[in-house]
Formats: sequence, C-alpha cells, structure tokens
Amino acid sequence: MTKQALVTYFYQSSFTVSLQKTLLVFSYRQSDVPQLEESQYLADKDFHSFNNILVFVPDASKAHHDKAIYEWKQSYPITYIMPQDAAKLAPRLANVRACREGDRFTVGHSEIEVFGSADKGISYLVKAEGLSIYHAGDLNLWHWREENTLRDIARAEAVFYEKVAKIPKDGVDISFFPLDPNQGGFYDAGANHFIMAVRPRVFFPMHFGSRGEIAAEYARRSISRRTTVFALTSVRENALVDLSGPTPLVRGSQAPAARKSSVRASVDLAAYVHEDPFAQTDLPVNIKEEK
Repeated sequence: MTKQALVTYFYQSSFTVSLQKTLLVFSYRQSDVPQLEESQYLADKDFHSFNNILVFVPDASKAHHDKAIYEWKQSYPITYIMPQDAAKLAPRLANVRACREGDRFTVGHSEIEVFGSADKGISYLVKAEGLSIYHAGDLNLWHWREENTLRDIARAEAVFYEKVAKIPKDGVDISFFPLDPNQGGFYDAGANHFIMAVRPRVFFPMHFGSRGEIAAEYARRSISRRTTVFALTSVRENALVDLSGPTPLVRGSQAPAARKSSVRASVDLAAYVHEDPFAQTDLPVNIKEEK
C-alpha cells in the first residue's frame, strides 16, 4: 500500500497535509502575516478533488484561530475542529466540532484523538488513509526563565513531560512541533524530548517565526535512525513524504524563487554558546537560586 502525503508550509504553525482524498489544515493563519502575499493564501483552488477537508484550530488566540477560515466556500466538505473556547467565537455553523483533551471521534474516515498542551489549547493526532499525523499546537517545553522561578520551571517541565507521555510511542508517522528561537539556548529542548519519547517517523519544525535558518540548522544536525527531521521554511514550500517502506523518504520542493526566504544551509549559533547565550534573543535569562 502506498503511503504518501504532500506537506505544505505557510507560516509559523500553519501547514496542510494533502492525502489522496483528505486534506488536513492545521493552525491556518493569514491575517497580520506580511510574509504571505494574497496570492499565496489558502483558497478555494486548493480544495478541489478532496472528499474531506478537516481544519484544525489548536486554541482560541488569533495566532491559531484566523476568521479567514470561515470565508472558504461552505459547499466544500469542510469540518472545523477546535477547543470549546474557540468554538464559542466561531460562526454558527453545523460543521464546527468542539472538543477537549481526551476526546476521540471520527469525521468521515478520519480518526481524531485530542491531546493536551503545555500552554492554552490542545493538540491533535489524526489517523487518515493509513497515516498518523500529529500537530502539537502550543505543546512545548516553554522556559520563560527571566520571569519564572526554578520551581515554576520544574513545574512546567513536569506538565510537559506528562502531556508528551500520553502520545503513543512509535505511533506517529508525521509530526509538527515547535522550535522557538526566542527560548535561546534551550530552544530545542522540547523538540529533542518529543523526538526521543514519541519517536515519530518524520518531524517538521514549526513556530520559528522568521528564523528559518534555525529550523534548517536543526534539521541538518539532527541525525536519528528512527526520525527524519525535515525543515520547510518558505511560504508554500512543500515536501512529498513517502512512508511506504521501512525508511521514510522526504523530497522537498522549493517555493517560487521570487518568494523564497533567505535560508542558509548552515547557521552560526555562536549567539547561543558564548558567555551570554541569550545575547541575540528577546528572552534574556537570569536564574537565581530560590532560598
């Protein structure tokens, strides 16, 4: 059985996953995103030939719940899936499915399991057409060290580890997970733990903003027998993922040159390892031992 998916990146946490008859849309956002030109917006032309279009909203914030998703033609087989607080902000449509952590349900032929987050909102594991796709939303090992005490940090770590432990190990084919450079030298701690604990077959970084070189460098140096890390960093850049064999095959296709962001093959991370590891981030760190 051929198991293939076309993954397309838009910006921040926004991706689509195109299967043969199912289109998955995760955390789509176009408002207040200058990196996206209007011609690059997800639009009706992208929805043809799909029997099911599932639109996943991780939380109610504008960063993840863009009202533009309700402007698409409702004649398409669209189902909006979102947490209950986001559903309260949605138009009164019959095709809005509110859910919460722990829920399991089926839409069309797709099975959906709802997991938690270390921040607001939820994350999703979708089983469709023989593949398992996980989108983490805002689940990450968030270390806001300038503001938090060591006790707060330990508590945040405990919550994160607990949430990740519920995701089935070796049960994810394609995953999307944050890699936020604003966390300075600890920007990849959550991603590293997720890869070790869940062991997804393919891992796509997200939530890196305009710092595409961070995602590219992480993919370059992340070598694992179990997980292929692949970075998409330009608007509408995509990758064909073939999981038919024992080893995933991921073939990237660059976005049009005029719109391609400038991403270096290798990036100097000296800012994260010299005397002040957070010198070039917006998150300075000053940890003081609690008494």
